[in-house]
Amino acid sequence: MERPQQPMKTLQKLVGKHVTIRLKNNKVLRGGVLVNYDDCMNLIIDEGEELDQKGENVVVKYGRLVIRGGTQILYITSEEAMGG
Repeated sequence: MERPQQPMKTLQKLVGKHVTIRLKNNKVLRGGVLVNYDDCMNLIIDEGEELDQKGENVVVKYGRLVIRGGTQILYITSEEAMGG
């Protein structure tokens, strides 16, 4: 059985990669580059885009933003990090 990865090790692999983040309020941010993170899993993202409810159209484009970790983030993925 494969062991689950530790969140901080996973985040370290995502630094410098384009990520997609789904927040607990159902907002989706995509295309931004994960610049950095801290022990509370707060994320710093460059050039992210907020998508509409269907996840198809860009609603807002951001420069640099900080996403509060723990209580706000549902999940974070990166096709780039997974070889996609």
